[in-house]
Amino acid sequence: MSKTLKVLGLVLVLVGFTAVVGADSHQTSPIYIWVSSVTAQPGQGEALVGLLMEDAELYDPLVESGAVLEWGIGMPVVHDGGDSGIRYQWAAFVGWAGADQFMKAFMARMAAMSPDKMKAMADRWNSIVEPGSHADMINRGIHVGAGGNARPAYIHLTYRTAKPGQGYAAEAFFKKSIAPIYDQLVADGKIINYGLHAPAVQRGQSWTHMGWYTSVGLAARDAVEGAFMAAAAARSEAENKGFMESLMTLAEPEYEQQIIMVVHYKAAGGGQEGEE
Repeated sequence: MSKTLKVLGLVLVLVGFTAVVGADSHQTSPIYIWVSSVTAQPGQGEALVGLLMEDAELYDPLVESGAVLEWGIGMPVVHDGGDSGIRYQWAAFVGWAGADQFMKAFMARMAAMSPDKMKAMADRWNSIVEPGSHADMINRGIHVGAGGNARPAYIHLTYRTAKPGQGYAAEAFFKKSIAPIYDQLVADGKIINYGLHAPAVQRGQSWTHMGWYTSVGLAARDAVEGAFMAAAAARSEAENKGFMESLMTLAEPEYEQQIIMVVHYKAAGGGQEGEE
């Protein structure tokens, strides 16, 4: 697994996202998902979640105003070794203007702090967070399903790399051949929602696209696997051959997966909130 995936895991992404809408939906502004990852010092995982929860005073008003569609905190279910302290915080902004509103609120918060309070905050951060572990990525929503706004318990992620010059074709293939299977899973209540992201700010990522779906339990993975197997069984031999040829033409064969447990979530439009 690449260093980027080890550090960022998501995206997240992270990457809940049940309220996130993509570029081809009813939203007129693109949606950007800003994911931050930090690693707790040994034994400080819960303290780090508490520290990240304090950002509710920034994010909650932005959710209520509509500048942020959702924000949350998560942690990886599948570990690679030495990453048990990683925690993720994400927010889905409506266009870069939404991110501007967050930055203004953040700067106002900092400006209102006394030197003593800023020092106390820095000291607390340094006592909880592993030095140098903070990293960010920003993704752009490419496609999203029409799922509901239930609180997700898990985010399931797949990272794939489109072959050179095949990025747009890979996205079209996803919408034509993959999305309908997920649409049925949403309609059947097996998953909450799904979508496709791509990096909005290039930071040397080893992947070009991140597929995701959200669920209330891990048993959704059985349903997803079964749906794809049923779709393959319903296709003719020639159709399955064409499907696999398209996949091999558009994307590199290697891919990575991750599962994120959502420990806090707040969304616009009546989404549930709170810790698991």
